Amino acid sequence: MRDRAPSLSARMFRSILAFTLAGIVVFSLALAAIFYLSFEHKAASDLMAQTHRAAQYLDSESPEQRLAVLEEQFDGNVRYTLINANGTVVYDSAAPGADLSQLENHGDRPEVQEALAGGEGATSRHSATLGTDTLYAAAPLADGSVIRLSETRDSLVAFFANDMMPPVTIALLAAAALVLALSRLLTRNLMRPLDRIDVSAPLENTAYTEMEPLLARIDSQQRTLRAQNQELALAESLRRDFSANVSHELKTPLQVISGYAELMAHGLVATDDVRKFGSVIHQESQTMRALIDDVLALSRLDEKGLSADETALVDLTATVAHAAERLEKPARDKGVSIALALQPAQVSGSETLLEQMAYNLIENAIRYNYPGGRVTVEVLTEDAGGLSREDDTRQLATESANPLQKLAILRVSDTGPGIPPEAREKVFERFYRLDKSRSKETGGTGLGLAIVKHTALRHGGSVAVDSAPGGGARFTVILPQAR
Repeated sequence: MRDRAPSLSARMFRSILAFTLAGIVVFSLALAAIFYLSFEHKAASDLMAQTHRAAQYLDSESPEQRLAVLEEQFDGNVRYTLINANGTVVYDSAAPGADLSQLENHGDRPEVQEALAGGEGATSRHSATLGTDTLYAAAPLADGSVIRLSETRDSLVAFFANDMMPPVTIALLAAAALVLALSRLLTRNLMRPLDRIDVSAPLENTAYTEMEPLLARIDSQQRTLRAQNQELALAESLRRDFSANVSHELKTPLQVISGYAELMAHGLVATDDVRKFGSVIHQESQTMRALIDDVLALSRLDEKGLSADETALVDLTATVAHAAERLEKPARDKGVSIALALQPAQVSGSETLLEQMAYNLIENAIRYNYPGGRVTVEVLTEDAGGLSREDDTRQLATESANPLQKLAILRVSDTGPGIPPEAREKVFERFYRLDKSRSKETGGTGLGLAIVKHTALRHGGSVAVDSAPGGGARFTVILPQAR
């Protein structure tokens, strides 16, 4: 089972919420750190100022009075340490009454050295055990002693944990609630153009610019699918019509054959009529055979492409001459003459199909001609770029030709009644007949010109008809010559 695809809106909502909350947290921490550093800097400045005031006050007193002044005047949270010139602690407010001789020498302390060297010294030391920072500020006295003040401050971590955590937590909770609501609103606004997309008309949507290539692709695919569906529907309609026409065309000779054969089988036919009935049965069976041959030929032409063993170099001139020779007897029987004007031409393709194409064109010219009429069969060779545009037929026939490709032209003309303009395209349809009332008289299967058209197309050519009522018909097939 395919995994369920993630929701775009849910992913957008989570992303917006996560990035916004992360931004708020980072901003809050940065703001708190800036506030802490600013506050500590001010505290250090205040402590240094207080140290200078203490130094000025002690300098105004005699050395003997300084300890008393320190004990009486200076108290509170600030620690006062008086260090003499050699680094010995003289007074420490954090250890009143203690034995100061036990304290280590403070002469090497950075703030003391800075005070003696530059007039003031400040530093900060961190206690990992207590988690606190201690600020030290020192200033020199006139006799070389140093007064140092120190104040214990919370470290940055302790500051966050003790002072900033409650308000920051409250602010984050409030911000999270606000961001949650805004994220949902923003997600809905971002998704609204996507939710309103009508896939049935992709290019008519007002969507994001980034969506235009996808919508164009969907529209292209839909148009392709609609065209394919129309082609399939047309093919299905043609298949049904073709099946119905074949069934109808086969039904008539089968009924005749069955009826005559039944009469003969029951002895209901006079001896003198047996030959007549047999001739009718033979004629109808030949009609059925011709129909089946044409159906099989069209089935082969409906397949995609010619196989390698069906493609060969074909002498079109000899093939057309052979087809005309096969039709000499039917032409004589109808009193129609055949005139040949054949130039040498070779094409690549199926000799069987090409001969059947020529045979069908010549047979139609004989069948639909007047007694005593004439059929002219021509094979010509010309360059595609050099064809004269003397009529619409040749112009139509050369439109699909490669201008650099040499052409072979088969033209079959007759002196029959011609073809009306409205029927010139229809004559290539399957089972189409100009005069359905005379179809039995003229014979044929109704598939001859359909085979001609499909054969020409299969060989990369085209076919067209030029005719005027009462002036005969002229069929032109143009094929690319073999290179």
